[in-house]
Amino acid sequence: SHGTHVGAICAAYFEESCEENGIAPGAQLLSINIGDHRLSTMETIPSLVRAIKYCIDYKVDIINMSYGEDCHIPNSGRAQELFNEAVEKHGIIFVSSAGNNGPALSTTGAPGATCTNLIGVGGYVTPEMQLAEYALRESTGCTTPFTWSSRGPCSDGWLGVCISAPGAAITSVPQFNLCQRQLMNGTSMASPNAAGCIALLLSALKQEEIEYSPPLIRLALMNTAQKLDDEFSVGAGLIQIHKALDYIRSLAKPSLISKIQLDITGGQGRGIYLREFDQVQTSSGDIRLTIKTKYLPKKTDQLITYEDQEVKIKFACRLSLICDPPVSYVQHGKFLDLAYNDRTFDIRIDPSHLKEDQVHFTELQAFDTNQINAGPLARFPVTIIKPLSVNSQTHSLNFHDQTFKAGQIRRHFLQVPSGANIAAFKITNHSSDISAQINLHFIQLESGRSFRLTEFEKLIRLSPHSTFQCYFNVQDKRTLELCLARWWSSLAIIETSYSIEFHSIFISPSISIHLRSSQSYERFVLENRLNNTYEDINGLPIINWKYLVQTLRPNKDESKIQVLSKRDCLTEQRQIYQLILTYNFTLLKASEIQVQCPYLHEFLYDNEYEAALWMCFDANKQYLGAGDVMKDVKKGDFIIRMQIRHDKYDLLERLLKDNGGTGLALHIEHKVNGLPTPDFYHSLDALHTQKKKIQASSIKLQWGHQVPIFMTTVPEDKLPKVINSTTGTFLFGTMTFPKNEKMKKLEMNTIYQYFTEPNSSSSLSSSKKSSSSSASNINKKQANPPVTTTDEGTSNSPSQKDQQYQEALRDLKISWIPKLIDDQGKLYEDLISEQQDLITYVPLYIARLQQLENQLKQQQSYLTNEKKDEKLNEIIKFIQDKLLSLIDEDIILKFFGQKNSSSNDKEIQLIKTDMEKRRNWLIDINISLGISLCDLSTINNDILIHLTNIYKNLQKHIDINDGKLTNFLYKYNLIKKSYGRVWKLLLKQIEEKSSLQQQEYDNKLLQLYQTMNMKYLVTYQERLIIAKYPPTYVLF
Repeated sequence: SHGTHVGAICAAYFEESCEENGIAPGAQLLSINIGDHRLSTMETIPSLVRAIKYCIDYKVDIINMSYGEDCHIPNSGRAQELFNEAVEKHGIIFVSSAGNNGPALSTTGAPGATCTNLIGVGGYVTPEMQLAEYALRESTGCTTPFTWSSRGPCSDGWLGVCISAPGAAITSVPQFNLCQRQLMNGTSMASPNAAGCIALLLSALKQEEIEYSPPLIRLALMNTAQKLDDEFSVGAGLIQIHKALDYIRSLAKPSLISKIQLDITGGQGRGIYLREFDQVQTSSGDIRLTIKTKYLPKKTDQLITYEDQEVKIKFACRLSLICDPPVSYVQHGKFLDLAYNDRTFDIRIDPSHLKEDQVHFTELQAFDTNQINAGPLARFPVTIIKPLSVNSQTHSLNFHDQTFKAGQIRRHFLQVPSGANIAAFKITNHSSDISAQINLHFIQLESGRSFRLTEFEKLIRLSPHSTFQCYFNVQDKRTLELCLARWWSSLAIIETSYSIEFHSIFISPSISIHLRSSQSYERFVLENRLNNTYEDINGLPIINWKYLVQTLRPNKDESKIQVLSKRDCLTEQRQIYQLILTYNFTLLKASEIQVQCPYLHEFLYDNEYEAALWMCFDANKQYLGAGDVMKDVKKGDFIIRMQIRHDKYDLLERLLKDNGGTGLALHIEHKVNGLPTPDFYHSLDALHTQKKKIQASSIKLQWGHQVPIFMTTVPEDKLPKVINSTTGTFLFGTMTFPKNEKMKKLEMNTIYQYFTEPNSSSSLSSSKKSSSSSASNINKKQANPPVTTTDEGTSNSPSQKDQQYQEALRDLKISWIPKLIDDQGKLYEDLISEQQDLITYVPLYIARLQQLENQLKQQQSYLTNEKKDEKLNEIIKFIQDKLLSLIDEDIILKFFGQKNSSSNDKEIQLIKTDMEKRRNWLIDINISLGISLCDLSTINNDILIHLTNIYKNLQKHIDINDGKLTNFLYKYNLIKKSYGRVWKLLLKQIEEKSSLQQQEYDNKLLQLYQTMNMKYLVTYQERLIIAKYPPTYVLF
């Protein structure tokens, strides 16, 4: 419904209801889906690249993109590079939402507010919208940005938000919503509003045959926008499309502004942004800026062309440089003569005398002295935040008598004291009868990292005379923005007071603890680094283990680089390649898993590679999930295929050969619960003797005081048994030190435990396996005919060794009988004729039975019913005449029917082993006899009685639900037309068997539905089989 709503804002047309029309009714729309349903409609870089290619191929005029995410590095990465290219080289006007991550500063979203050539749109609400759309009982009386609208500047100084447009609308939604229209808000709604306005502007320009370019449209929008005080929210101001048209009409014709774009860069990139304490104490010195000229394409209805070289030669511009608003802390030259080349000049910034706890903003603007009325042709934003120092004795700040009206935002910028890593914030509503809805947004910025990683954001509702308190992590010696915003629709004024207090509970030597299972413990030091303070930890450290992380390497034989089709071929015939990496893993029991590629997973718009999408399949190639948490994944074998794309083959090849040729690593994160809590000791001696554990409420931290703590590791046998081996895996979790109940949920430190050596139980299980294998060999020897020895014979005597050799030779020949399908029983006959003592040797007859069954299995595809019945009757006769006569069933029943001593007497144990062996033979023989009878083409009453007797006899020796009986019970119940039992049996097998073994039973289930003539279930099962057992993997 999001896409339909956005499209309707831009271009909806209702012939009989004009008031429901969009901004540009009837404009032609090209709808391109960039949200991947496998990722809950999240956008992917391949979808964005394909969308840009379609827009270029179809020569669109305007792109609206009401999508976006935060990013680490603005105006960087594969996607943002292609977006800028679409504007610069192909003349497409690109409009995008600025983001809904406010109200704090520097919360702009990619790509709308981070790409240089995109028009980033913020969202605002007018008094008329408040009454008509939101049904407020009274308006706030002013146009205001929405509380949640993202604010600039970007981390590189770029303002981010270009213009602002109405950020809400009531318009069309898809029919599946079962309603005609719906109210939605967000910068996703502001962006199509602006795009529709630009569509009207282009329509007029085309009609009047006025040349235009994306930078000219951007200039017109920014230089004619209605200014508001909050430039970080609304950019240049509120869009005024009529004035923008008049602006372009008023320019000299032909105007070089439409052909040459000017950009100013320097400082941190596209602006200057100073917010840390050390940056704003003294003058910056000279900062070199560069003003660049860019030659622009010409957009026509047929194709994209470029102006000839004379335009570049004729270009000359005398620039006047001013700051708006005028400020004294930025010193710069006043004039610059510019031809078609780059010019550099120096500026100097002195923030040392600026007021604390405020944002200081200005723009260095370049005007053409011949067209002053055209407004600035280039802008270079300068933002300075001077943080407030915190009281060095109390390490706290109090803000009294703070009133908030609707939509009001209060910002405070604090220098976090050295040694602090925890902040406690408290706010009180002093109003007697007014509840307050307030958005708390606290942010610190780190270079090269998204604001999401260091923010604390919470929307709270304060009842009259109530208090809210929260704790959050901070980094010492960095500027912290405290942003408190009254919700834009909350009427009436409230009175509040709030405070912030800093604390220190540090872990040395680093903020992460790394345990090794081979060492069984780890030492770390608790330290209070905040001067003149005292910290009392009321309880033991709390460890929250989250994941058991398994590292996978790709299968080299199934990982390869491929050339993609024309669909993924960029302009100028740039071919895109894909690298498919294949990973295999096994789950021993059901688990909730999450897959991460640690090399790429943190990046999207700022990723150099186009994709890092993974899909998970079972052993039958059935698609199970992609790119997100997978809950309740059942045991079995699985394959993960990951796609990475780029147009540079060597970059993909490097990933294929990463880490010394082993390939790019992948992490499987298994969710863990219920792991034992580690023990904590004050000394290594106490840990070794396991005495004097640290008790609750016993850790006292004074300033500068260090408390060593020794922490035990998680025993390997306590880990969830979800994977074959823990070698090379690690646990990941968090640790906190509670001062009180509210601090228990504050994740202060990360903790890892690495398992680098085989589990000690592995050797134990190996010895058990070898001993059980030895016991199995003993049982096999006991199954042989009795050996007669003389008193002189010993196990090492020549005669005894010769007998062992003869027995081994005999067993080898018997083991080959089932394999010699074309032998026609010659080896079987030879053994009986050569060794008369084998006439009563049951394993020999079982081997012959298996040979007969294998012969039938090989030939049954081309045998007629008569020939097949002959073979089956041969097997039935062989079982009845040869095998059943060799085993006395009564003796077996008597033995297991009486109470036998559980003594360790060897003779009794030998008898029991022999009886269990004979019982198993009897069960297997009866199963083979029953299956052979069921496979006969004609089943008469005598055969049915015989089958019933077999069924009853088996119940004497084995649980009827045992898996060994599955095939016989399936055929027997089919003959009896007990379809309900067959159904239950097959469903049970499908549930219990691994994915590789399920196909046989799914096919049998289909045959059952066909036999029962249940057409709807036949259709369902046919589709299910196609989905569960596809011939190939799902494409990316």
